[in-house]
Amino acid sequence: MPFLPDSEPPADTAGKYSVVAGGGTEYINACALVLAAMGIDHYRNDDELLVPRNQAGQAHQQLQAYAEENINWPPPLCRTRQHPRQTKPLPTLMMTAALLLFFQITGPWQTNNPWFTVGAIDSRRILEHGQWWRLVTALTLHADGVHVLGNCLIGGFMVYLLCMTIGYGSGWLFLLVTGALANYINIAVRNGPHYAVGFSTAVFAAIGMFSGLQMKRGRHSPLHFLIPLGAGAGLLAFLGSEGQHTDLGAHLFGFFGGIITGLLISFTGLIKIADNAIIQRFLFVCALIVILVCWWLAARHAPVPLF
Repeated sequence: MPFLPDSEPPADTAGKYSVVAGGGTEYINACALVLAAMGIDHYRNDDELLVPRNQAGQAHQQLQAYAEENINWPPPLCRTRQHPRQTKPLPTLMMTAALLLFFQITGPWQTNNPWFTVGAIDSRRILEHGQWWRLVTALTLHADGVHVLGNCLIGGFMVYLLCMTIGYGSGWLFLLVTGALANYINIAVRNGPHYAVGFSTAVFAAIGMFSGLQMKRGRHSPLHFLIPLGAGAGLLAFLGSEGQHTDLGAHLFGFFGGIITGLLISFTGLIKIADNAIIQRFLFVCALIVILVCWWLAARHAPVPLF
């Protein structure tokens, strides 16, 4: 039967023990528990732990294995988020409300509607006539009320979460750039003419950014990657897949473009500027300028005055 850690050895065995550990009380107690678990006789003498000489080799081996197994324990505290984001939700809410109000001005997609004539995706006019502003203006137009409500309610929630994660300025600027690129790739890979409108391309880009950020963080659980995918599937089901002026190809390119953008944000450390109020305000103003300039260019080609 092994000696208890605080027991005294028999008097006739004095000098037949070896010291295998020394140090503070907590360390000695931990070593004693290891030896007790392995059935090795031991006792503690002040700040030393002793075992019979014939068991010293085995005791050293077990204590060495214990030390190696616990060299990185406890793990360091996660310092990725020490405080909540300071980004303001108001700009995102204002932009979402602006999409709803803008739909009241433009109305739904109709033949000869001047807003759609100069602002919708038109592959021939973009690729052959250089009307690149349509890649952005189309994001602000919607074919009907269901389309705009889906983008502003479900899509607006996803954009809100993205802006709270990477900053409202970064969020809106990256959404515009990724959405515009997705629109361009979508028409560049097609053979025939193509027409489309809707902010949902940017919404799927937001979902893709979440997936990209999750992938960079090294979370190996499939659940962390499937949640954004599930959100995308839910949005797709809500908006429908047979709408005349909705564009599934642009949704797909927006999603995968968002994944790449999310990875770039993580690898370049741009997520660190999410709490910088000055930078976020500047980027948000840049996003607004991009939209206004694109619509200004569109208005110059309108058959009737838009404003």
